[in-house]
Amino acid sequence: MSERISEFLKTSRALSAAAKAADLAMKALSKTDPAPATIAEAADAAVSALKKAGPIDSLVIAVRDELAAASTTARNALERERALLAGAVAAELAKVGLKVEGHLPQLRVGLLTMEFAFGPKGRCILWFGPRHERLGDCPLEATAIAAKAAELDRSLMGGEFVEALFLAELRAAYRVCVVRQAVPEGERVPVTALLAEIAFRRQRPAFWADPRRETFTPYGRVEFACALARLKTRRDGDRELRLDVATMTQTRRPEDHLWVPRGRTGDGTHYATAAFVKAPG
Repeated sequence: MSERISEFLKTSRALSAAAKAADLAMKALSKTDPAPATIAEAADAAVSALKKAGPIDSLVIAVRDELAAASTTARNALERERALLAGAVAAELAKVGLKVEGHLPQLRVGLLTMEFAFGPKGRCILWFGPRHERLGDCPLEATAIAAKAAELDRSLMGGEFVEALFLAELRAAYRVCVVRQAVPEGERVPVTALLAEIAFRRQRPAFWADPRRETFTPYGRVEFACALARLKTRRDGDRELRLDVATMTQTRRPEDHLWVPRGRTGDGTHYATAAFVKAPG
């Protein structure tokens, strides 16, 4: 501990005692027709306590400046540490062909946003798109963050994807949705209704035999959005998938919209409804 701070702490204790004495003096002065002896005694005690505290102005200024300098030095060191961590994460991801963009505390890599929460219990939170769906988190360690981000990137946009099969599955789900919604084919249905129908279509026999949590195979918003993003064509036979952009109001509730990325750039569009309409030609 510095000499000035030690002296300040000693003085602050003396000031605390002086404050108590001054409080007693103020109470004595506030009484109706106070006795002069009582006032004199209380005032003398307060004056004596204040003398023991000594001059304080220059000491406060010196301690303030010293602590401000220490704070600046520590914050600069912290910023360097954070910048080194971000650089190390970017270098690790570059090894697997993934480019990191943006500025701390949020960096982007492909479809993911890496949000760095610094502090005693610091973590890196990984989001789908610009913080639409939380996918996981990991400690503030470069190799762990890079490994998690690369794993999520592979699971979302890697692996086998047969476009024609997904379109056929999507159209079959749409046919069920128009029946449930009691609308003619070609009319719009909520895009989240399509998601729910596809999720049920993908269940294993075990679920249909015993529909419980333990037998349910998850298929959620993120997987569905990524599948839609991987479509290069939206035509299935004589019908074409049309997605309608969500209004601002519709984006307020997750059940009213779905954010779909455009490729692997991290940009995307909120869609509210979908339909298979007659294809031109």
